[in-house]
Amino acid sequence: MKPSHVVFTAAMASAFFLAPDDSQAAEWKKGMSSPEIKQLQLRLQAQGFFAYPQATGYFGAVTEEAVKAFQRAMNLPVTGIVDPATYAKLTVSASSRTLAIGSRGDEVRELQQRLKWLGYFRYPQITGYYGAVTAEAVKQFQRDNRLAVTGRADQATLERLKQTEGSVSSSVGLSVGSRGSQVRELQQHLKQLGYFTYPNITGYYGEITAEAVRRFQRANDLPTTGVVDSRTAARLANAVKAKISPPSTSERPSLLLSIGSRGEEVKRVQQKLKELGYFTNSDITGYYGTVTADAVRRFQQAAKLPVTGVVDSQTYERLVGQAPAAKLDVIELVADAAELLGAPYVWGGDTPEEGFDCSGFIFYLFQQQGVTVPRTVALMWKAGAPVSAPEVGDIVFFATTASSPSHAGIYIGNGQFIHSGASTGVTISRLDQSYWKQRYLGAKRLF
Repeated sequence: MKPSHVVFTAAMASAFFLAPDDSQAAEWKKGMSSPEIKQLQLRLQAQGFFAYPQATGYFGAVTEEAVKAFQRAMNLPVTGIVDPATYAKLTVSASSRTLAIGSRGDEVRELQQRLKWLGYFRYPQITGYYGAVTAEAVKQFQRDNRLAVTGRADQATLERLKQTEGSVSSSVGLSVGSRGSQVRELQQHLKQLGYFTYPNITGYYGEITAEAVRRFQRANDLPTTGVVDSRTAARLANAVKAKISPPSTSERPSLLLSIGSRGEEVKRVQQKLKELGYFTNSDITGYYGTVTADAVRRFQQAAKLPVTGVVDSQTYERLVGQAPAAKLDVIELVADAAELLGAPYVWGGDTPEEGFDCSGFIFYLFQQQGVTVPRTVALMWKAGAPVSAPEVGDIVFFATTASSPSHAGIYIGNGQFIHSGASTGVTISRLDQSYWKQRYLGAKRLF
């Protein structure tokens, strides 16, 4: 039974959870609160993984994502729990040198050369000085490789650079007219990801291969050239690696739907994509064609998943394998929101690192609970079930620019809602304030 009222304070999380046992140096997880967690956050922050401006001492969703990002970068099991292996790696990593704005010397030159080879550093000269251009190149590389986007070259970023550089060197420069084993490998990778639909692997780079490359580039926000440059090769290698990496033992059994698949599972995927506004066909066909693949890519891009166009276990879980409504913990939902108070408003933003618009804020918080909701206010309004009076966790909607829904927030009880306002960032407001009362449209339930 959901509570109907929650008094929301920034310190509420601490009231619900016990502190970690100080006698155990590294068994910390979501829900715990203590000074040791604050030190953990400071370590993660120093290495560019914990992006929240303050170390709170509460292990919420932001901290869990930071731990997962660190584990992913260090090739550890991605659990979000600080076990002894994670703690040891974190302690060792903390002593490593991090390059940042103002750094100079041979290490910076080597960094710039690697970034230039991969297509990220576009300044004509290798300067050996870490300025804004180098920081922006590092940020773009970090975005492409699902690392914390800090602009600082920490140990995790430098190690991933070396790995990526080695994996892409053989593919760079392939274009129409190329032949041989490297083209075969390219075609196989594109086929794995659902872009190369020709039945045979030919080893010849013709217009069909070029169009497959262009589709991959478009889906991944790369220049649409049809030529495999170093950046395209790097992004392709990362997508293939993400697709073929074995799942952890905690994941559901392997699932793979791609172009050519048919059946009830495909229908279910199409139905869910249609509900979320990604699948635009009028009919649910049960056949996985290019329209379905493109819809899956758009969903993966919005959900910050590898953009492959293939429904693997992770995509399926996020899309249709959501926890039933009774398992949504609205207390955790509200507690996680506490960590984000003061985060800036950024149009199109949906991560703590960049900031949030109003729908991005809701999208992010529900995503932390394993529940996928539509990304825009209009689609949320369309998908939600109307309720006569909001309860904690329901979405409240407002018409701020026209008569249709244009702003939304999460109801937290006592007549309050938390939202990301254009002039305030993430803040708490009251429904009975004159501005919001005049523009209130109603509440809907999305879980």
